[in-house]
Amino acid sequence: MASVNLETLQNQLQSFARAHYGGDAVVHPPEVMPGHAGLSFGFTVLHEKEGNPCEDSLVLRLPPKGVRQSGNTDVLRQAPLLQVLQRNGLPVPAVRWFGDDLQWFEVPYLMVEWMQGRTFHVWDPDVSFDRSPRAMAGIFEQAVLTLAHVHLLDWKNELAGWESPRSIEDEIRHWDSILARAAEAEWVSQGEEVRALLLERQPPAPPVGLFHGDYQGSNLLFHKKEREELVALLDWEISGIGAQLLDLGWMLVFIDPMSWSPEYGPIASVPPAEPLIALYEEEVGRKVEDIAWYRAIAGYRFGVISGFNVMLHRRGKRHDPAWESLALSVPALFGRAKEMLLSL
Repeated sequence: MASVNLETLQNQLQSFARAHYGGDAVVHPPEVMPGHAGLSFGFTVLHEKEGNPCEDSLVLRLPPKGVRQSGNTDVLRQAPLLQVLQRNGLPVPAVRWFGDDLQWFEVPYLMVEWMQGRTFHVWDPDVSFDRSPRAMAGIFEQAVLTLAHVHLLDWKNELAGWESPRSIEDEIRHWDSILARAAEAEWVSQGEEVRALLLERQPPAPPVGLFHGDYQGSNLLFHKKEREELVALLDWEISGIGAQLLDLGWMLVFIDPMSWSPEYGPIASVPPAEPLIALYEEEVGRKVEDIAWYRAIAGYRFGVISGFNVMLHRRGKRHDPAWESLALSVPALFGRAKEMLLSL
C-alpha cells in the first residue's frame, strides 16, 4: 500500500482547517494510526470558537492513491453508515466531514472525531486492562450486547440503497483469488479443503442484515471510568449487508485458543464461547443456528487473509512483521475450521 508523506499531509490538513475553521487554525503534525489496513491519520486542530481557544482531535481516513475505490477502499460509503449508527444510539465516532473534492487530499476523504480509549488486543491487551476472568467477562458481555444491537438495526429502512445483500456462497467465493496467493502452497491446499466443506454444508436461510465484518477486540474501543466501558466500534470498511452471524463467529474465533498456535493466541482469561452465544440469543430474541459453521468460515477467512498478507510481507510489497507472528496460526485456523465443519 502506498505511503503518505506526513509533511505534505500536514500542509494539506492546514489548508483544509483554515477553510473550515478559519484563517487562524493551526494543525499539529499528523500521526499514522495503528492497524494493518487502510490509511488513517490522527491530528489535532487548534482554533477559536466565539473568541475562545478550542482544540479538536480528529481521524482522517483516505483510500490509497491509484486504487479503485470499492469495498474497503471506498471511504465515502462509511459516512452514511456511521451517521445512521450514531442516530440509532450505537457507539461510533461522529462524522465531521467527508467528500470527493480532490483539492484537499487528491482522493476522497472521511474525517471523524477522535475518541479517547484503548482497543482490546486479545493476544496482548494494554497493561491497563484488568485481565481477571471477571473483568474479561464484563468486556466481552458488552461486546456481545453491542453486536446484538447492531444486528437489530432496521437496515431495510435505515440503510435502504446503501448496499446490496451478499449471499453465503458469494461470501465464501469472495476469498477464492486471495487464497490462491497465499505465501505457502500447503496453506492453499488446507484452505481449499475447508472451502469445499463450507460450500457443501452451508446453512439455509441465515439471518440477514448489517454486519461489521471485523468484529474483534482490536476494533472495540474501551474507556475506563468506574469500569471498562465500550465507547466505540471502529473500522467499518468491510461492513456490509449479509449473514450477520459472520460477526459472532468472527469474534468467537479470536478468543478460541484452538484456532491459534501456542506461541500466539488469546490470553487465558478470555471467556468461553457458550455464555456469550447464550447472551447474544437472549438479546436478539432468536436461537443461533449453525454457529459452528460461522466459526468455521471466520477461521477460514482469517486464515486466507493471513496467508495473503504474509505473502505481501515476504515479497516486500507491504512490510509488516506482525503477519509473520500470525503465520504460525494459519494451519491452526484452517484445521480448527475443518474440525468445526466435520462436527455438523
